[in-house]
Amino acid sequence: MKLYKLLVIAAMLLGLATETFAQEGYKTAKVYMFGFATSFNDSTLYFTDIQPVDVYREDNRTHFLVNREDYSYQLRNYIERMGRANYPMCMVLFADDEKKAMKKYVQLQKKYTKKSKVKYIINHIAATDFRFTTVGPDTQTTTVQSNGNKNIVGRKENSK
Repeated sequence: MKLYKLLVIAAMLLGLATETFAQEGYKTAKVYMFGFATSFNDSTLYFTDIQPVDVYREDNRTHFLVNREDYSYQLRNYIERMGRANYPMCMVLFADDEKKAMKKYVQLQKKYTKKSKVKYIINHIAATDFRFTTVGPDTQTTTVQSNGNKNIVGRKENSK
């Protein structure tokens, strides 16, 4: 009976230890990603090509992209640098395989061309002009010394 209790406790501790390590980990994956951008000031839309990108994903049940907002900022910075729009709203869509990404791409284009009552100007951004670059994981929290002896814990700012 004592051996049984010891084995149960050991199994629980082992399970707890593996879950803790898995929550903090990331895994690399290849996804197919494309970008969409628009400005509320005019009726111009921008679509990028579907591009294969090696990304880091959270190693948990959600499998979110790590620092996913940085991919839309890459597109936003490109559009602003080229002088095409000021402060565009950008979003990035992705899928695990190219067929699913193409389905999302066609569905989004159809929404703004065939089903829309408003006429939009659609501009295509070729993969030779713009490429998404892989964004690596960073530490999400950092400790900063303030005026007194208190430590402030918050999200680490990206230095770009």
